[in-house]
Formats: sequence, C-alpha cells, structure tokens
Amino acid sequence: GYSLPFAAWCPVIFSLFLLCLALTIGMTVLGLRGSKAPVGQSENLQGLKARLCLTGDANILSLPGPRCSLCPVNWKWDGGDTCFYFSIELATWQESEDYCLSQNASLLMLKGKTKLVCIAQLSARFSYWIGLSYGVDGWSWTDGTKLSTKRMDWITLSPTQNCAYLHYKAKVYSGDCLEKYPWICEKAAVQLI
Repeated sequence: GYSLPFAAWCPVIFSLFLLCLALTIGMTVLGLRGSKAPVGQSENLQGLKARLCLTGDANILSLPGPRCSLCPVNWKWDGGDTCFYFSIELATWQESEDYCLSQNASLLMLKGKTKLVCIAQLSARFSYWIGLSYGVDGWSWTDGTKLSTKRMDWITLSPTQNCAYLHYKAKVYSGDCLEKYPWICEKAAVQLI
C-alpha cells in the first residue's frame, strides 16, 4: 500500500491540535461560569421567594432553601399550610360544594376550635356554607368524617335542616340546603421545597 509521508499529515495533526485546544479553553470558560451561577441563582431565588412566597410568618424568608407556601389568586393563607377561598357570590350548599370540588378543594371543615378562631379572623361579617351536612348516617363532614359533638358548644344543629353554615359570630348552625349563602373552600397550600 501507498502511505503519505509524515509532512503530508502535519496540517491535519496541527488542525486537530487547535480544535482540541479550543474545546479545552471553551470547556474551562463554561466551567468557571457555571461555578459562579449557583451564587447568582441563590440570590435570584431569594428575590423570587420574597416576591412570591406568602409571608404570614415573618421568619419564612430566613428559612434555608427555597421552601415557601403559595395560594391561588384570591385565596387567603392561614399562615400555615392551608389556603381559604371566601366567596362573594351566593349559592346553595350543593352549588357551593361543587364549586370547591372544581377548584380541587373542599368546603371548609371545622373539626376544632383552633381553625374556627383562625377563620373568624379572616372572614367578613357574613354567614358561609361549610362542609357539614346531615345524611342517613347523621351529621358528617364532606370528607366522610362523622361530626364529634364532644366539647363543641359552638355548634347548634337541627336534623330538620340538613346543611351547616358558619355564622359570622364564630358559631355553626344548620340551615335549609336550598338557601343561598356565600361559602368557604379550603385546600392545602402549595409548598415549594
């Protein structure tokens, strides 16, 4: 076979050497730029956190990492892990429940006095439908949990009126399900971690 003399290969070898050198320099520059990016990204993340995250807890911005709570537009945050929607429209109990379900939420469930106090602080001076109704098995919440009336002196219910509403004075009463009231939906806040 025929082979080219070494001198003929010199331009090819030199071109490959220059290409490798350019690639090495390029990778080094990108590597240095990439190592500086996390600092800039961290600063940007803190700025986004300050603008987007709910700040009911003044310490949330000082928490390490990007963890924060987010609620949909027009929903109120309780300072913890729950968002609440206070409607301004009027609807029957069933229409209210359907709306909450369409928002991947449920009508408000007041299974303890702590949440009642929180809601009373967030709500306006209205009565609102909540997720408590009377069925064949008695009073139960929309998640199927039976109502426990132990030490719940803030609830007054009648089996002749099958749906419950929260009165603005932090009391729960039963009412006609076809009456029209505003309602309160609740769902978990989105946690960015």
